[in-house]
Amino acid sequence: MDRIIALIRKAELDELPIAFNLLKEAAEWLHKKDIDYWQNWLDPKPGHRQWIEEGFQKHEFYFVVNSGNEIIAMFRLQKSDKRFWGAMDDRSGYLHSFTVRRILSGDGLGYKILSRIEELLKDESTHILRLDCGECLYNYYEQYGFRKVRVIELYGEKLMLYEKKIEL
Repeated sequence: MDRIIALIRKAELDELPIAFNLLKEAAEWLHKKDIDYWQNWLDPKPGHRQWIEEGFQKHEFYFVVNSGNEIIAMFRLQKSDKRFWGAMDDRSGYLHSFTVRRILSGDGLGYKILSRIEELLKDESTHILRLDCGECLYNYYEQYGFRKVRVIELYGEKLMLYEKKIEL
């Protein structure tokens, strides 16, 4: 499986099972590392499944495809996120469900994809990229240039909200 990003495209409704498989793959990898994060994707409850399904229906999910036409990563990109961030009146993109195939991890591919996401947002004159994550990912996002905004507790989980200004 090659690591060359050929394109980033919107996910299609009939590709929903692929999204759940990618999330489960990430959860299994975290579980093997004794990291208690994303474990809800091992056997998602109806509310979690519905959240993903709604994102597909709203065309908010993207797949990253390599030169062999294989899906190598996925993310959800929203224009607002009241559930995690509350009402905001600026031009921001909200990143969720960002996962890279585990077989391709550890080579900077995630940062390359984040850079491409920033390019997508620049094209829409979006000024800020925001996300939430658990403690196990703090260093990852901070090394890429995200800054901590605040901690929230949602669904019994403590999450850090991060943002990164996008140079237009």
